[in-house]
Amino acid sequence: MDDTNTGAPRVRWLRALGAALLAEMALAAIATPFFVEMGDGVGPALNLVIPPASFVAFIMAGWWAARPEPRTAVATGALTGVWAVALYLALGLVASQFVKGTSVTDGFTVPYLVAHVLKIVGGALGGWLVARKDAARISGEFK
Repeated sequence: MDDTNTGAPRVRWLRALGAALLAEMALAAIATPFFVEMGDGVGPALNLVIPPASFVAFIMAGWWAARPEPRTAVATGALTGVWAVALYLALGLVASQFVKGTSVTDGFTVPYLVAHVLKIVGGALGGWLVARKDAARISGEFK
């Protein structure tokens, strides 16, 4: 959908936020059984599971967020990952204010930093897939 004033494509900010929330809920659903089964020893298992799960979840989230506007698909997909990282940081900040013994830096472990990068890269890849499909459709129309 074009901006009616300029005809320029636009990044879908709210759709990217919604996709980020859905993907983060999916990651929480993946992590919950580990907490139930493993209790305090959950850290190493989640460090192995969450980074690749983040990448896969955000490929799908970025793809979904970017579908309405293929011309800004990569930016919209990457924005989906950026929203997720911002939400994670905001949650850490809130937790550090209200939960005794927590710090906003508790989530700054190497596996979770890798997961955050993979969220952005996965979202951008999902957007790229939308843009690629649209480019193939357009090139097929001109043959």
